[in-house]
Amino acid sequence: MEAQQVTPGSIANPVKFGGQDYVALLDACVKSGSLFSDPTFAPDQSSIGMPNDPDPKKEIKWLRPKEISANAVFVEDTTCTTDICQGQLGDCWLLAALSCLTMHPNLFVKVVPPNQSLTESYAGIFHFMFWQYGEWVEVVVDDRLPVREGRLLFSYSCTRNEYWSALVEKAYAKLIGSYGSLKGGNISEAMEDFTGGIAYSLPVSSHTPRVMWKALSAALSRGSLLSCFIQASNYREIGTVTAEGLVKGHAYAITDTDTVKNPDGEALLLRLRNPWGFVEYSGPWSDKSKDWDDVDAAEKKRIELKKSEDGEFWMNVEDFTRLFDTVELCSVNPEPIVDGETPDSPAAPTSAWTLSSHKGSWVSGSTAGGSRSYRRSFWKNPQFQLVLAEQDKEEEDDDEDEDEEMTPEEKMVAEKQKKKAKQCTVLVELLQKDRRKRNKINFLHIAFHIYRVRENLQGLCLDQSFFSNQHPVGRSGKYQPLRAVWRKVRLDPGNYVILASTYRPNVPAEFFLRSTSTVMSMPPVLPEDRKRVQKTFDEVAGPDDKLNAKEFMKLVNSALSNPEVGLRPLEVSQKYIQNEKFFGPYCCCSIQTR
Repeated sequence: MEAQQVTPGSIANPVKFGGQDYVALLDACVKSGSLFSDPTFAPDQSSIGMPNDPDPKKEIKWLRPKEISANAVFVEDTTCTTDICQGQLGDCWLLAALSCLTMHPNLFVKVVPPNQSLTESYAGIFHFMFWQYGEWVEVVVDDRLPVREGRLLFSYSCTRNEYWSALVEKAYAKLIGSYGSLKGGNISEAMEDFTGGIAYSLPVSSHTPRVMWKALSAALSRGSLLSCFIQASNYREIGTVTAEGLVKGHAYAITDTDTVKNPDGEALLLRLRNPWGFVEYSGPWSDKSKDWDDVDAAEKKRIELKKSEDGEFWMNVEDFTRLFDTVELCSVNPEPIVDGETPDSPAAPTSAWTLSSHKGSWVSGSTAGGSRSYRRSFWKNPQFQLVLAEQDKEEEDDDEDEDEEMTPEEKMVAEKQKKKAKQCTVLVELLQKDRRKRNKINFLHIAFHIYRVRENLQGLCLDQSFFSNQHPVGRSGKYQPLRAVWRKVRLDPGNYVILASTYRPNVPAEFFLRSTSTVMSMPPVLPEDRKRVQKTFDEVAGPDDKLNAKEFMKLVNSALSNPEVGLRPLEVSQKYIQNEKFFGPYCCCSIQTR
């Protein structure tokens, strides 16, 4: 029986960051009896990514855990939210997401693979997994950590002798470029990179307190990561502490919801955690609140109430909705996102959802067309086809007698409901790639637009005249300098095209676009088509594995030469054309516009 092939980039067969093979490196260290030293992430200022402090007393040393704590362990007993405390780095967005992750063991083991230890088979080497634009990436690190005055400079555990969270932070810093690259960010970035899910924001004011509590409880039960923050009105407000002990512009993890009985009835509570590991909420139901005096001891034990300064606290949902502005949610499966706004509605089966993803580039002078304000070049942006098939629903028997008894207003409402039932729910997310590199954040203003396309134009390169006379039927909203923008839209069955763009034209960058729907249809690609196009490429490509204009034309003609398969081979060609390895960046992007 043939061994089942594991998809490259999957959690079972991740991409090896920097070409480093964890198993091979571990075996080599064990055989040689030496501790691993990572040459790709050196213990120096380049990995710190921030200016060096001239004060000799603040010199940074790189030490292994056992050089810091004699009883150092990778994980002490079990992982929990208090294992993560923020050090002297503004990466609360990353650590809050990590706190959320500890509440979901099935997700945690993907990021932090098991069987890693500072004692058994110890060789000073560890590995972690992160999702990056459609692929899982394995990052290998040594366990030398930056230390100042005998204490970890960045993330640490409350127990002080536990080091898994500090090593996760180091691995993520290596992936991004340096520790300095982690300074300041949106928690949705980390939540997506820890799960591969789609993150989105929910204004706290969008629901009543009780409905909000139900929605968050349902999301947690489905494995979603949740966080929240108070919006700072200006830069100076960031980091200031309110009268209730909450920090503005700071990411908090939402780790649990529960109910407790008191003399006034039932209190709907949420458990939050400040990744600093200190500075806690001081209002009703906080650690030192008298509200707990009227709660039965068994109830307090059940919810594991801890009256200690560890950054974790409870608060009732009424105060939560009054004090916080935004909730960030990230779900591995699409149905919690669709139904998050209506928590009591039934979710669609997971198997019904189809995901389509594309990697692309904006190239100056070619496919970086800019926003709709630049009418002459907007159409040059990469175009992606989206076909929505009509939903398969059983036809209901029409009852003419009941229809006659309906008032005109009732008929109008009924018709709207029927039309909405036939529409397709689509989630689209656009992410710009690698904008945290080189020790700085440089996010471009990005957005996407969705246009309805007549069937006779399906698959064609749509030009300026089309977009000048058409209005988008869906969009991500205003252009924003975020790593990712997303939108859930309801569309009628039919043919569409999605345009991904930066606000200004001729700004080079790479992006990742993904869309998911219960009824999405993409042109099929047959195995024989793939082989034929690959064979033609191998025959016409030069020694540099790239094509000139004449060679490229020959490949396209080959893809279109078989009338029995119509345009399907063109999809195969595009898969190769969109690979920079084969065609170089210019050709890669120019063909994406179809």
